[in-house]
Amino acid sequence: MRKTATGIVTVLAAGLLFLCTALPAAAFTVDFHGKACTGVMSASDAYLLGGKDTNDSTTIGVGKFRFRAEVGTDDGRAKMVYGFETGANNFGDSDSWKYSGDSVDFENRFAYIQLNVPGMNDQVMGRAGLQKTGVNHWVWTETAAGVTLHGKGGVNWSAGWFRGLEEGFGEDDAAETDFYMIKGDFKPGENITIGGFALYGDDFERKNTLTDEDGDPRQPALREGSEQYWMGLTGNIDGPIFASGDLIYQGGDIGEIDDIGRDADLDVSAWLANLIVGARVSDNAKVSVQGLYVSGDDDDTDGDMDAFQSVDADVKVGQIFFKDSLAASLDRFVDDQFGYTMPAPLRNKGLMTFAVDGEIQLDAKNSLRGAVRYLETAEKSLAGEDELGYEFDLWYAYKYNDNLTLKLEGAYLISGDLAEEMFDDDDVYQVAAGMVFAF
Repeated sequence: MRKTATGIVTVLAAGLLFLCTALPAAAFTVDFHGKACTGVMSASDAYLLGGKDTNDSTTIGVGKFRFRAEVGTDDGRAKMVYGFETGANNFGDSDSWKYSGDSVDFENRFAYIQLNVPGMNDQVMGRAGLQKTGVNHWVWTETAAGVTLHGKGGVNWSAGWFRGLEEGFGEDDAAETDFYMIKGDFKPGENITIGGFALYGDDFERKNTLTDEDGDPRQPALREGSEQYWMGLTGNIDGPIFASGDLIYQGGDIGEIDDIGRDADLDVSAWLANLIVGARVSDNAKVSVQGLYVSGDDDDTDGDMDAFQSVDADVKVGQIFFKDSLAASLDRFVDDQFGYTMPAPLRNKGLMTFAVDGEIQLDAKNSLRGAVRYLETAEKSLAGEDELGYEFDLWYAYKYNDNLTLKLEGAYLISGDLAEEMFDDDDVYQVAAGMVFAF
């Protein structure tokens, strides 16, 4: 009954949007956008670059190319957007970039129609199709198919429905994962922004099905009876002294019956807190400190899930474990979000980190950034360890022209006890050099 009611509301909302799309014939504008990234990278452990847990060093070349076309009416009130991606592929990969460049890899990134809703003085915009979610950078940033509305004014807001996953369409055991989102922000002062969001997921357990070493399903992505929600407050202060922060609570429950018929209901109660405070020490330099806490689960058998889960995010917490690097832009990383998807022994153990970050624009073309970070999990592993260690990061960029940037980056981890479990008692490093072309 709950599914039927929410389905009717969703169809009615979509119908109202589609009924507003009657537009007079018009000329068209066409804009093309793209981003290409290639690089050569090396790591002391292939695992850092997305390889198997071999503890062997590696050097690889990788490339990824994205294109997006926007075809709009000349009055600027409606457009269609389509974007795709090829890569990221290793140089010489036998399934993609091998001899002659034969490749079958292809990913739809965007596929939606957008319009300014009539009668709203062009202050409300609607989208339908595969689009950016943009809920929160710790929770959900990637694309999904859905119908959304976006308003601007004293309060900038978005609301919508996304279908994250659909299985067995038209069959008796059909099931879907649906999300409902609302977010907004406003500026109480010239340099202050305060925002909030709420996200509800129905029949959601995680983004992807987890599999064992043989590729067989181990834990599902969709579980009927699951209801999870995320509620968050965000803030930003700009100026000589700047700051940003997030406070997010996740609640609900996961599942009713597991794959072999057992009662597997878990009460969810998790949270995330992030704070960055910094200063612009000159016109071309700034420094900041960051504290981040992501809750973890300390007992797999107590009927509670205390580990914070991302839906589908790109978490930027240094280069070694997460996605703040050229290598990560080329999809070569250990993990990109928190929770179930993290590798053992980090899975569902949360994270605590403290970092000092500095950035300087050396001249019109050269920029340099560096960071020192301490990391540990919020809860101990099965072996009783939690320290990941001290990470040192360096980023250098050379602006060749308005479209092309050359990059050189590297990171070194002085491994703590938990990281030594992962990397065979060794400190680890990675370096990368590459180019990013954007238009």
